[in-house]
Amino acid sequence: MTADAITIPPPEDVALTIYNQDLALIRERRILDIQADTASYLVPEVSGLLKPDTVHLSLPEGVSFSLLEQNFDYDLVSGEKLLEKFIGRELLLMDDEHDTQLAATLLSTAGARIVRDGDGRILIDPPGRVVLPPGAADELLLRPTLSWSLWSQKAGQQRAELSYLSAGLSWEASYVVLLNADDTAGDFEGWVTITNRSGTTYHNAHLKLVAGDVHLVRERPERPQMKDATLRAAAMAPEAFQEEELFEYHLYDLPRTTTIRDNQLKQIGLLTAPAVAFTKRLVFDGLRGGDVRVGMEFTNSEEAGLGMPLPAGIVRAFKRDSDGDPQFLGEDRIDHTPRDEKRLLHVGNAFDVVGETVRTEYSKQKRGFTASHEVTLRNHKDDEDVTVIVVARFFHAWKITASSHEHIQKDAHTAEFHIPVKADGEAVLTFSLKANWR
Repeated sequence: MTADAITIPPPEDVALTIYNQDLALIRERRILDIQADTASYLVPEVSGLLKPDTVHLSLPEGVSFSLLEQNFDYDLVSGEKLLEKFIGRELLLMDDEHDTQLAATLLSTAGARIVRDGDGRILIDPPGRVVLPPGAADELLLRPTLSWSLWSQKAGQQRAELSYLSAGLSWEASYVVLLNADDTAGDFEGWVTITNRSGTTYHNAHLKLVAGDVHLVRERPERPQMKDATLRAAAMAPEAFQEEELFEYHLYDLPRTTTIRDNQLKQIGLLTAPAVAFTKRLVFDGLRGGDVRVGMEFTNSEEAGLGMPLPAGIVRAFKRDSDGDPQFLGEDRIDHTPRDEKRLLHVGNAFDVVGETVRTEYSKQKRGFTASHEVTLRNHKDDEDVTVIVVARFFHAWKITASSHEHIQKDAHTAEFHIPVKADGEAVLTFSLKANWR
């Protein structure tokens, strides 16, 4: 950084594309007062966690220039750094309590303040506050700054575009579901929480969010053609995020600007969908036992009241009590959910429905085994019949050889039994299986 460096004004336009993985693509438009030949420039108010090797500067066509050298300076003003700058130099110690002052040479700040006074004595942590001469902080920066050595064929003001990748910016989705009285539907709200720890505030930024596991980010991706992939109008606020496909990811574009301050958590509404269809599921592990789990299942479809690709996040379920007050039921995390995919939210364990499983028979075979199980389900609700899904998961080739109830083969490793249990009643499932080691 040189004393005659030209300071470039703050950006007049900022665009942020934030990814799930503590990464953001930042694009700025700034006015550069370019000098002919080679000159030094300072670019203030950039991210404190920018990746210098991703910086890209572009000027209008017809402007011949070359970026000869670049430095990223993050030597910000602090008491510790100011003292480090004065090692070997003279400073003043003023003791207000005794109304004295001492001129001394600073020798070290490592672990203790060590100085040498005018008589040559070495003093460790002498009393008094440190007073530095005027201009002592001029060598330090108030904010992260890029410094350039740039050659240009001609002088003049140019509108430049600067882009770079930065850490310190991330986002995640979260959802709230308020279930109705009979657990068949719920008002579904989605929120985006943006975290900015990059060391810089972004004023009136154009914001886009990318959902997906990005492995390699192209420096300047082309804007794809917008597809008609937004939520239906009845479920969208006028200024909510608009969704489109980007490569193998999904992009969420906020159609207004927003300011994201340094060290700020900002929440922005993602979607609002009333009366989304839900189905309550009671699930019991037929081989291991344990609690009967309570799940709420929904389909991310327009028919069910949704239909927008949902970024991964935590879904929190609530329901109103007899006084009309919403009470928390539980939460679960969903992965990225495309359209028309089902998701089962595990919100807790049933209180009044219990199950137990007993292996009643086991016989080891030459290449596997045979076994029989008895699953007992008890429903202690006085006035509600329930259906419990008993799940049996296998890690080898298997076949149900006999059972008291029909089963559904969900996949190569899972069988399901749907067992109805009357109010204040009990149901028993028995099944036998043959397994072969692979």
